[in-house]
Amino acid sequence: MTLEEYIAHLNGLAFWKEFTFNQNQFMPQPGKELELADNLVWFGEYASVLQLKQRSNETDDPDIERTWFQKKVLGNATKQIRDTLRFLDEYDEIHIANARGDTFDIRSAELAEITKIVVFLGGRALPEDCWQMRHYQSRSAGFIHVLAAHDYLGILEKLRVPEDIRSYFAYREKVIPNLCEAGIVVDESDIMGAFVGDEEFPTPTSREFLYSFVQDLDAFDLSQLIGSLRDNIQRSEQPDDYYRIMLEFARVPRSVWREVKIRFMKSLEAAQKKEIAQPFRLTFPATDCTFMIATLIPEVDATGPTGEEIRVKGLLNFTYGAMYDAKSSKGVGILISKVGEYVQIDWSLLNETWKPNPEMDAMLANNNPFREAKEKMIDSFLHTTATKDS
Repeated sequence: MTLEEYIAHLNGLAFWKEFTFNQNQFMPQPGKELELADNLVWFGEYASVLQLKQRSNETDDPDIERTWFQKKVLGNATKQIRDTLRFLDEYDEIHIANARGDTFDIRSAELAEITKIVVFLGGRALPEDCWQMRHYQSRSAGFIHVLAAHDYLGILEKLRVPEDIRSYFAYREKVIPNLCEAGIVVDESDIMGAFVGDEEFPTPTSREFLYSFVQDLDAFDLSQLIGSLRDNIQRSEQPDDYYRIMLEFARVPRSVWREVKIRFMKSLEAAQKKEIAQPFRLTFPATDCTFMIATLIPEVDATGPTGEEIRVKGLLNFTYGAMYDAKSSKGVGILISKVGEYVQIDWSLLNETWKPNPEMDAMLANNNPFREAKEKMIDSFLHTTATKDS
């Protein structure tokens, strides 16, 4: 497996195939083909562009390996990053296909944040100072992340959630210039440790936070549920609705995933036992999105055209009620129902500007179906108490 294939595989797992683009050739005019980037991650207003360099025909000579690094990694790869930014500026839209084979037009005007990354796989004789290179400062492109392939793998394996990965690279870009200015030498594990440990600035001992870090996958991981949306959404007036639902999950941190999963599992258990469960809802103000999880009343027949109509109506009403009560403009709804021996999961996505609705105000005042909502701060990254307090 080449480095390009490996990174495409990793990004497809971490950011889902829907938001990963590794076939990025485009033709701005007949007979002229260009490549936007070796790999591109794009969701909403965020994109990261990656250029990848792998050493072939390595030698045992450190000086030769250093020359390769300077020419291919710091030279060619960073130039290709600059080319990517130039292409995005020159062309109003660029037509590219994701790892699912679906095509989209990416527009620079719609991107609020672009992360620039060079990932390299060097030879065994590559000098240590090359392995320790953390970034490249370009006059035109600004800060460009430089990472060894094993460090990039470690970031994706540790963080897992698209928004947390985006946040890490933003943190990394902020602290590395300060580290260089202060003359402080740290490993990537120290930067990672400082990030998950909520330290303002990494130190050579920040990696200790990784020792106490709890990778509570079972508690927060929604990747299988969200990743199966493409196959499970059967009714939609908008063919890209499932992309938009996935986007709302991609834009929130691990803490929101964890809270959604808690509510989803409780609702799933109630549906399997055919018990009545009060609907759940939670809102993440940073993205102005409310997530609603409910179960269908056990006595209601969820099968056939009539059952489908009841499920859809109930799901939309609950989703709208939850987002209206929270005064948010977006709502992702999940309705779970038991159909024979199987569980049916229905999804919805509503997106509309909030405005007063007297009828909904009266309904919520007289018969609010939702649990009481309380504002609270929730940590995304958990640590074993004994180690972190010591």
